Amino acid sequence: MRSVRPDAGRLRRVGFPEVILAEGKTVEEIEHALKRLLRSDGLAIVSRLDPDRREELDLPDGVETEYDERARLLIARVPDYEPPYRGGRVAALAAGTSDLPYLRESTRILEALGVEVREWVDVGLAGPHRLFSTLRELREFRPHAVIAAAGMDGHLPVLVNALVDAPVIGLPTPVGYGVGGSGEAALLSMLQTCSPGLTVVNVGNGVGAAAAAIKIVRTVLREGGDD
Repeated sequence: MRSVRPDAGRLRRVGFPEVILAEGKTVEEIEHALKRLLRSDGLAIVSRLDPDRREELDLPDGVETEYDERARLLIARVPDYEPPYRGGRVAALAAGTSDLPYLRESTRILEALGVEVREWVDVGLAGPHRLFSTLRELREFRPHAVIAAAGMDGHLPVLVNALVDAPVIGLPTPVGYGVGGSGEAALLSMLQTCSPGLTVVNVGNGVGAAAAAIKIVRTVLREGGDD
């Protein structure tokens, strides 16, 4: 695999790499797209990739891979790939453990791009005392952006957005039951919030949350700021 620039292709154009959605594609189609991205960008990311299909993929020799089974996410990179966003910091919060697959889809991508990620789990409104101790640690971390994933009523990103001065990205998850239990209630709650400035992505869209966070990090690093 030849050496590539880490800011090639789509990463150079919009600051975020192309991500291959495995759902709806054959193994051969995934392999073709993955090898093309490795040649052009030195990095290939495959989302919603089930473990059995991961085992079927034939990857080029020498390619380094990481697979997160919980997030169903594959990261592949050439040996001399250099992450472009070292120095970036993103805080990641999951209201409950059931929200982790969607949050990890975000955080694994961010880490592959060189961002330092600090993660807190089970800090939703079912245990608000845990959230308030977490906020102290979060402020000390001084993140450039925060991703907060929540299902059920989706209130975690709303509350965090009202209490911290970093940009907050709400990630509604399809976790819950009854009416709105597939993420609709969480999504509408975040969109309807009276806490201004909350960015919201679609239900379960961990890739979109990572992309929003990267654009914030990219801007901060480009301007040389760290506050």
